[in-house]
Amino acid sequence: MKKNIGYVILFFVLLLGIFFKDFFYSIWIQKDFNLEKNIVLESDYQNLKREYEELLQTNNLKVSFLSDGIISKVILHDPCIFFEEITILKGKEEGIKEQDVILNEEGFVGTVSEVSSHSSQVSLLTNAQTKISVKVQNSYGILKTKEGNLFITDITSKEEIKKDSIVYTSSFTNIPGDIPIGKVTEVSTSSLNQEILVEPFVNFENLNYVVIKKGLSYE
Repeated sequence: MKKNIGYVILFFVLLLGIFFKDFFYSIWIQKDFNLEKNIVLESDYQNLKREYEELLQTNNLKVSFLSDGIISKVILHDPCIFFEEITILKGKEEGIKEQDVILNEEGFVGTVSEVSSHSSQVSLLTNAQTKISVKVQNSYGILKTKEGNLFITDITSKEEIKKDSIVYTSSFTNIPGDIPIGKVTEVSTSSLNQEILVEPFVNFENLNYVVIKKGLSYE
């Protein structure tokens, strides 16, 4: 008799399991979904937090250094031309013109190369066409890009350039002087000139907001 009762109890347990399996499965799925949703929300929060902090830094730069600058969000960073150009959310209607200088809180970013009504393309410092007059220590040279690397030419071997020296824009063009560009990482000396490798301060892999310095020319 006891054995039969055990079978009956087991039967009802199995019956309840079958009946409630969908219920428990839905709870498990919902829990997993909520976990995944929380992970996505946390990731979005961290991204927004980083962009907000960067915007605050840029605003501080605007107040202290770029009093007449315009802040713009970067709306396109094409992976096919990642280190060549970006697109920003400001254009002709906001008074932006070709060759306006683009900066962020870290330093020199590039210049406006093409302008539409409410957006503009920016040629980055790391673009292959880069050619800027710069100053390092008390020497002046031309900053160029070769195979994705920034380097300075036209500084004679007689001028001693030290590693970790800061590179700035010079005042020999219409770009304002003393905008930080990067630091010297390597110096190669030939019989006449030096080739000076430069690491940029700007993180070109993470550009969210920039400042447009209007009325300045790249050349």
